[in-house]
Amino acid sequence: MKTSIPLIALAVLLGSAAAGTARAQDDTRLVVVQDESSTELRIEANLKTAHRMVVSEKRNGDDLWLDLPMKGPPMPGYHIVIDTQALNKGNGGAITERGIRIQLETGIKVSDPRHRAAVLEVINDMNRGKVFCSAYIDADTEVTLDWTLNILDPAGLDVEYVYDIVARETKLWGELYPQVAAAMQ
Repeated sequence: MKTSIPLIALAVLLGSAAAGTARAQDDTRLVVVQDESSTELRIEANLKTAHRMVVSEKRNGDDLWLDLPMKGPPMPGYHIVIDTQALNKGNGGAITERGIRIQLETGIKVSDPRHRAAVLEVINDMNRGKVFCSAYIDADTEVTLDWTLNILDPAGLDVEYVYDIVARETKLWGELYPQVAAAMQ
């Protein structure tokens, strides 16, 4: 019996070490980075491999953002844009907090001023009940849903939260669209 306890302890230690190695190789944490594309590339890889989503990369110089075309029935097709931006910097200028902006662009334009008040009423009702997502009519008159996730240094954020928000915004738009369409009649 005395020899089995050290063997069990050794097996537990070896198992823990192996699990730690597997976790390091399968790390799904998004951490604060100083560049403008590596977080988007990790998100893109997750959305394509784990969720089989169509994702295209868009660039403006060093800045990279992701575009997800979505099929909309019953609403028209729309797309989701995912981009990160620095939210806070430390004393030395290094980024200490990065936001992931997940923006659902509906393609629905409220360009007729006669419909604007009714659509804003629908949007404001949603905003009062949904704390984390903001809906608004943007500068181009498009109905937009917007959600930001924070990546704090050093805690990081699991990459699955991004997919979760994509799914939540899609569900919200599915609920909101019939009301917006009715307000535009």
